[in-house]
Amino acid sequence: MTKKKSKYYVRPDGLHEAIRVIDGKRVPFRGRTDREVEQKMIEYRAKIEQGPLFPEVAVKWKEDHFPSLSPSTANGYTSSYNRAKDRFNSMPIKELAPADVDALLQQMAHQKYARKTVTTQLLVINLICRSAILDGIIRVNPCAAVSVPKGLRHTPRDLPSDEELKVVKEGWNLPGGLLPYFILYTGCRRGEAMAITYNDIDRKKKIIRVNKSVCYAGGDPFIKTPKSAAGNREIILLDKLAAVLPLGIGDALLFPGPDGKIMRNVTLRHRWDRWRKLTGLTLTPHQLRHGYATMLFEAGISERDAMDLLGHSDIKLTHNIYTHIRKTRKKETAAILNEAANKF
Repeated sequence: MTKKKSKYYVRPDGLHEAIRVIDGKRVPFRGRTDREVEQKMIEYRAKIEQGPLFPEVAVKWKEDHFPSLSPSTANGYTSSYNRAKDRFNSMPIKELAPADVDALLQQMAHQKYARKTVTTQLLVINLICRSAILDGIIRVNPCAAVSVPKGLRHTPRDLPSDEELKVVKEGWNLPGGLLPYFILYTGCRRGEAMAITYNDIDRKKKIIRVNKSVCYAGGDPFIKTPKSAAGNREIILLDKLAAVLPLGIGDALLFPGPDGKIMRNVTLRHRWDRWRKLTGLTLTPHQLRHGYATMLFEAGISERDAMDLLGHSDIKLTHNIYTHIRKTRKKETAAILNEAANKF
């Protein structure tokens, strides 16, 4: 019986092959039989029609978008990016519906994630879908119809206790103790403090100029300017702080690394951990920044002036901190009053 002639080219290795030009590219389809070749062409067309999977679009978005982000923002997005990729792992982005996005947010709400985390999750999915729109993959962003669930917890950072602040104040001359002391009496962010040079400290005018910050990419430090005009500011150099600051000149860093250059992230963490072990404290730099805000609050500094000193770009941030301090102080007052009443 004569063997049926193949419709497609038969290669020397015996495989049948058909080459089609799709979107200007030559795409080969190979199989052991004509039917196998045709089946692969059908599957390829179906895949083209369904479009890329969500993770494929997400990876491209990350490659395009992350290099433009600050390291801290990129770190903040990473968990949400990974969670979205895992959740929609096998789903074509064309099939992603508002209900799918909402289901993820509702699950996170049920698992007691904080409002900020859930908000970031929605933001990241929204950015990925927006990228797909710009690339012509989808026409409608499913995130447009989704909102963050109500009633999510907002957990402000704990304020340092009076006992903890006393340890910071009295331990400024311990190894690593000057940095927490400096943050407490300036309200500087950690990166801002690490970028301070002696040129930034004006002892005559009693001010400290904050106009840059140290950031880290893969542990390596670099200097960046403030994200907003509010971050570029002058802080009052308090007499108490001026009395313990070392004397120096020029562009030398107040808190340098062992080589006199910007301190690497691993060195900074090591020094901070060593200071916490020496003092028995577990405070973070941001908690000490809130300690400075507490001092402003108790000194009667207005929210507007506190906003300028803290470098906030939005008065709501300052208002939220002041509200948290007010509530915390009210609880402490109630506890003291109850103790006094029990002894009365």
